[in-house]
Amino acid sequence: MCDLDPEIISSTKNNFAARGESIAEWARQNDFNLQLVYKILNGKSKALRGESHRIAVKLGIKQKFE
Repeated sequence: MCDLDPEIISSTKNNFAARGESIAEWARQNDFNLQLVYKILNGKSKALRGESHRIAVKLGIKQKFE
């Protein structure tokens, strides 16, 4: 289902652990819906538009639409 690169997603999750930052903390700091963040990081969302796309861009998983 997910068109996002699994290696990039895995690297992003590892970066959270390396920084000692929780995903929930990051979501709160960036005013994002925590469930959407987890859906993206677990490959359950393609992050095609709206908030999910903005989350993926902020995480560095996708490029911003121009």
